[in-house]
Amino acid sequence: MTTTGTEVRPNQFGAQEILDSLADGIYMTDLDRKIVFWNRAATRITGWRAEEVVGRTCFDDILNHIDLDGHALCGKEFCPLHRSIMTGVTSTTSVIVSARHKDGRRVPVEVSVAPIKKPSGEIVGGIEVFRDLTQFVDDLRRARIIQDGILCCPLPDDGRVEFDVRYTPEQIIGGDFYRVERLGDNTYAMMVADVMGHGSAAALFTMHLRSLWEECRGKLASPPEFMTALNPRLHRLISAEGYFATALFLVLDASTGAIRYVRAGHPAAVVAHEGGTIDQLERGGPALGLLSDSAYEGAEIHLVPGDSLLLFTDGAVELTDSRGNEFGEERLLSFIRDELCSEGRLTTERIERRLLEFGGGLRLPDDLTLVLVRWRGPTPIADPDHKSLI
Repeated sequence: MTTTGTEVRPNQFGAQEILDSLADGIYMTDLDRKIVFWNRAATRITGWRAEEVVGRTCFDDILNHIDLDGHALCGKEFCPLHRSIMTGVTSTTSVIVSARHKDGRRVPVEVSVAPIKKPSGEIVGGIEVFRDLTQFVDDLRRARIIQDGILCCPLPDDGRVEFDVRYTPEQIIGGDFYRVERLGDNTYAMMVADVMGHGSAAALFTMHLRSLWEECRGKLASPPEFMTALNPRLHRLISAEGYFATALFLVLDASTGAIRYVRAGHPAAVVAHEGGTIDQLERGGPALGLLSDSAYEGAEIHLVPGDSLLLFTDGAVELTDSRGNEFGEERLLSFIRDELCSEGRLTTERIERRLLEFGGGLRLPDDLTLVLVRWRGPTPIADPDHKSLI
């Protein structure tokens, strides 16, 4: 094998030359987050020149990082770079945040962070690498509009039943699916599903679930028939790539409180009684699409007036705190009991707030869907002070 030109050797270039040749923005800070290096791509992406930012702290009036919901990140508590410096941990997944360009506009960027260490292991600063995602995020936002339109689910109005739903995707689009639909004067069909994975593929899968809901509409009144019909259709679609979805589907009779349900590999829904006791919908079968010939059997429970039924995806139990401790099912059940005893009722807002407190962040690390149903009885309960959850 022959070569031409001068052989390239790693030690013939300085670190600044190498970092300035990269397409990704890079800046480094000391332990106080004072910027000590700013590469050319960082200037191209943000408009800020090195001489304007070096010597200033990264939380000065420069990038003003916010998350996709508009929460400020530049304080110590939520700054990814600060966390990396304090913990000594390199990020294993990137996050999408919004940085302020010098001209005032917002630039979505994908950020990864790492501590800078001496050979001895002593942490002396941090490094942040960021990439301009303007086109990518614009496409995702358009996809979110389409997904929201397809999955739009106005909640029914019924004095016997209260519906409270909270859907929070990990990023712009998500892989959770929910549906609440009135089938007749007394019956409601409800489904919560969680597609394996995240991002665009999972979001497309949720939209396919919505189309299958319509295709199998004639079987909605029977949970076993509906889920058994759904399974082979999903298996044909996803078996090649190994995708599957966990799901819980049920039909509620608002005149009696009877619930018929099928659980397909999904977290067990919770029935919370006013006295603080809890039951779970535990009987179930394999996840949807996992096996081509799965046949699902139904189960039945009966609510009593005042009972609350909580359906959720695994984002409600699988998040971890800074020490790696999982929130878990037991913490969720304990929180539900505490809420019933102290507040007298559940709300999805307070559940999500508790999860955020445990995780210590402004966003959850997974898609989260909560569907809360409170059965007030066969006829509306007179309560002049009652305020709807919706």
